[in-house]
Amino acid sequence: MTDMADPYYAEMKQHKRDADWLYACAYANYYIPKKCTCGGAIVVETDDRGRNYYVCKVFEDDGLHIRHDFLAEIEEELDMLKSQYGEEVSLRRKLHIELDQMRKEIEELKKLISGDR
Repeated sequence: MTDMADPYYAEMKQHKRDADWLYACAYANYYIPKKCTCGGAIVVETDDRGRNYYVCKVFEDDGLHIRHDFLAEIEEELDMLKSQYGEEVSLRRKLHIELDQMRKEIEELKKLISGDR
């Protein structure tokens, strides 16, 4: 039984929190961000060249806050949606083939039951 007052336990819990934070930071770099890894809101800002960015409201350039190019994020999101759409189309085709096979088998079973051949 682990005692919560044990310093080793507290150290391990802190390592777990740090690892969870790094995981969130690493995967925050994909697709359109909904929330920064710090928990802050995401806003759209425009730089002096007219380019838009998704930026954490309390952005600091320390690697723990989000600042992504708007167009790159839209392209990634579109690629992800295309991939999902392709998978759905493939699954739908498989289901249609299976459904056609089941219809044929049902017709054959009906013929066998009724005695027609």
